[in-house]
Amino acid sequence: MSEPAPQPRHAATVESLIRANERFYETFSSLDYAAMEALWEKTDRVFCVHPGWHALRGWKAVLDSWKRIIANTASISFTLTSITGHVDGNMGIVTLYENISSRVGTERHTSTTVSTNLFGFDPHAGWLLFHHHSAHAAIPGDGDDAILN
Repeated sequence: MSEPAPQPRHAATVESLIRANERFYETFSSLDYAAMEALWEKTDRVFCVHPGWHALRGWKAVLDSWKRIIANTASISFTLTSITGHVDGNMGIVTLYENISSRVGTERHTSTTVSTNLFGFDPHAGWLLFHHHSAHAAIPGDGDDAILN
């Protein structure tokens, strides 16, 4: 007799997508490379643009970039604003502003970026990142964030 197929553990909802996005920033703030690696698809469609960097394509190149960032960052924290999530089948899209405070060596930095995170959904693994694009942005004023809604 064959064993029944494993039941899905996750659901592709906007709420689960937003939580996956929160985990990404919590993981980044913890500067835990192994945890960061676990959040990403291991596919050729993986793509990433860090602010001021050239585009990186492929799982290895993208994860190597996170390894370098994490190794060279003493601390980082995020205040996320204008977070919007959309689910279309097995793809999730999150747009937001990242208000970043970081320390690299003895230098402190603050910046605001506008970011798009794309996730693929697997019913057993949940949401996994395959695209992160973050670019420097003007700090939004009252009503200026309408483009992200």
